[in-house]
Amino acid sequence: MLETVSATDLDLTNAAKMGDRLLPLLDTLRETDPIHWNKQAQSWVITRHEDIKEALSGRLPISNQRFATVSLSAIPVEEWPEKLPTLVKYGPYHITNMDAPQHTRMRALLTRAFGRPVVEAMRPFAQAAVAELMRELRENDGVEFAELALALPGRVILKLLGLPDELYPRLRVWANDVMVGLGTAHPEAEWVIAADRAFGEITEYCQVQINERRASPPRPDDFISSLVYAKNGQDGLSDEEIIAVLHVAVIAGHDTTANSMTLGVAALARQPQAWAYMRAHPERILDSVLEIMRYSAMSTAQTRSVAADFEWHGKQIKKGDAMLLMVAAGNRDPRMYAQPQVMDLNRRNDESLTFAPGLHHCIGHLLAKMQLTEFFGALVREFAGAEILNDEVAFAPILVFRAILSLRMRFQPYAGA
Repeated sequence: MLETVSATDLDLTNAAKMGDRLLPLLDTLRETDPIHWNKQAQSWVITRHEDIKEALSGRLPISNQRFATVSLSAIPVEEWPEKLPTLVKYGPYHITNMDAPQHTRMRALLTRAFGRPVVEAMRPFAQAAVAELMRELRENDGVEFAELALALPGRVILKLLGLPDELYPRLRVWANDVMVGLGTAHPEAEWVIAADRAFGEITEYCQVQINERRASPPRPDDFISSLVYAKNGQDGLSDEEIIAVLHVAVIAGHDTTANSMTLGVAALARQPQAWAYMRAHPERILDSVLEIMRYSAMSTAQTRSVAADFEWHGKQIKKGDAMLLMVAAGNRDPRMYAQPQVMDLNRRNDESLTFAPGLHHCIGHLLAKMQLTEFFGALVREFAGAEILNDEVAFAPILVFRAILSLRMRFQPYAGA
């Protein structure tokens, strides 16, 4: 039964307040008004799987160049150079803000840097970090799992970039400032300024690493070296383009994986039969992880800007309008998935929207899948289940990726272990 939804219920500017209630509200919207104008967010909200897939395909006049209409709209354009100098300089080079042909060129150059050799070179480090996490879960009767989960991809990202572990506290600040500033529907001006400041600090650290790699022979298993020496014919990446890639890698590669871990563990704790299934079927670990990601809806929305007027399913979409492609709703569309509100680890997820199929398919998906399969595989081997200790689960004020702020948990070892 669909939950009744009103305009005041679906306040996409306050994702923290909606929490888990966001998902059934989106289910209702998908069936009643799938191309919906949301007054609070001042955005078109798209909820059907087929429509989101079409929007991601590049066949509609929908653009990734959304700085003016979405990301930085809280600050007048004439104030950007003074208040947002890093985003003004590097934002146009973020691959997440590009359309073809610039996007096509960047993807061609980045494919090797984000490829399997680099990811596999990181696997032993990730396995050691997972083993350390399992030890902490064994040795403590109750843990703040949301905080522990952040450390695994945080350490992996720092290792990937050749940065010291000691930077992890700064990484946490950077990630929080950027996600709140740029991952919220129409953020406050000070949030965007904090995001710019975070990117400025990241830039300082990464420029040192780029200079070192340019002075050294190429290393195919080193991420920054792969960026520095990436070639497509005679074409290569400038320092500005490499730094923009590192901006995205530091933030998206950290928070999204940690959020998937936390939401996934919470889902498994509530469904012990799924936990037992994963332990019994280690050969299906990747399929299980993909279903956990679909079900727990970490990837909530993709923001876009409308590049030209067009009509879509009877709605008049205007140039300059903002758009929210609600991946979480598309991944729960009954036209695509039987019993979509059920976590079914036997399910195939070839049509999942989690990693944004199409032109902007997540370029770091191999790194995310490697870490998540290592983590969940170890978790179900080590423990028989888990208990959530929070009375309520609080969510971060971020729309594009759902994030649990606090998840107190107790993990249950196997009998006799």
